[in-house]
Amino acid sequence: MVIHLRVATRTATLIIRFKAADGAWKRAPAASGANGRIRPGYALVNGKAERVNDYNYQVRFFERRKLKYEPAGKNAADAEALRRRIEQQTTVRAEALKVGVKVEVEQTRKTLAQTAASYIKDAEDRGASEAALQARSVSAEFMRMLKKTYVDEVAREDVFRFHTVLRKRGCKDRTVANKHQRLTSWLRFAGVDKLILPPTPKYEEALPTTYSRDQVSTLLAEAEPYMRMAILMGLKLGLRDGELIHAEFSDINSAEKTFRVRGKPQWGFKVKTHEQRDVPVPDDVLAELDIWKSQCPGQTLILGTKNRQPNTKLLRALKRLARQAKLNCGRCEGCQSKRRECREYTLHEFRRTYITTLLRNGVDLRTVQAYAGHKDIASTMRYLRPASAKEAQAKLNTIVW
Repeated sequence: MVIHLRVATRTATLIIRFKAADGAWKRAPAASGANGRIRPGYALVNGKAERVNDYNYQVRFFERRKLKYEPAGKNAADAEALRRRIEQQTTVRAEALKVGVKVEVEQTRKTLAQTAASYIKDAEDRGASEAALQARSVSAEFMRMLKKTYVDEVAREDVFRFHTVLRKRGCKDRTVANKHQRLTSWLRFAGVDKLILPPTPKYEEALPTTYSRDQVSTLLAEAEPYMRMAILMGLKLGLRDGELIHAEFSDINSAEKTFRVRGKPQWGFKVKTHEQRDVPVPDDVLAELDIWKSQCPGQTLILGTKNRQPNTKLLRALKRLARQAKLNCGRCEGCQSKRRECREYTLHEFRRTYITTLLRNGVDLRTVQAYAGHKDIASTMRYLRPASAKEAQAKLNTIVW
């Protein structure tokens, strides 16, 4: 039997989750204006409405005595609409349990903004700063083009239209494919049927890119001690983004001269391959790590923030450093943006440089695979490359023809 109930309202509260001045994420009620409408980007702090910048909305409610937070995106009107729907549904469910009747409640429609915010937060929580940055960019581009509100409105032709818009803007095939992969990863996360989503566009597979010696030396010369430590660890230990961000001083074995890559449950970080590994630490890096530790009393994270949290903004700091060092390519989409963050400078590029350098200097494939933490040898073999033109020329000149 299905019946409709008129009952006392169970309150659901619209919360704004924002980054405070000290870098910590906090929650506060969303502030309303004199007209009763939510003021976009305003939090109610100590009874006063305060403007916040880096934020997203959540709906706080109780369901069967359990406190829950439902992601509500960044659009104030959409977030308030979701709050009202949840309030109605939880009220009906709660009263139905009391009288023992079955209640059919329409499922909440997911908005693109809500799911994008959840997807980005998921990447940040995993320490995948590069993925989070790309997800933020791609989701914003797609929503601007699409001009639809709900996930269930996304159609196959919308993805093809996104490809067309990117190409008209001058994006190369590889860029279109990369943005497509990030887009479809988000849409699958949001619950879009994978049969609706077209396959990744084809493109010419490029060799892994690496930093040149000049680029590395320029970055190191420009870097202050914190970023110098980040560059050396990325370049000479070959760590992934999340591994770098969550590296702790306790991971260093000075006697064995190794660094242990392992998960950090306290930060919710897991190693990509779910396998720990030991990476040798060069003497110069080990010496600098000792000095750096003495300058960071009380810190457990090697590259932690002032609040002793994982630095999820490390990628952005690298891009700022590249800009300050006048290394921006000046051609890519990032260089043309307001922040002028060059796409060519990423934390992962240090890892690619590390793997390529080891192979070029005669370290065998299996050993490099182990140090890099690759599951299969094929992933390592991608970095096997012919000698550079200068190296090849030198060898050619020694040949007696």
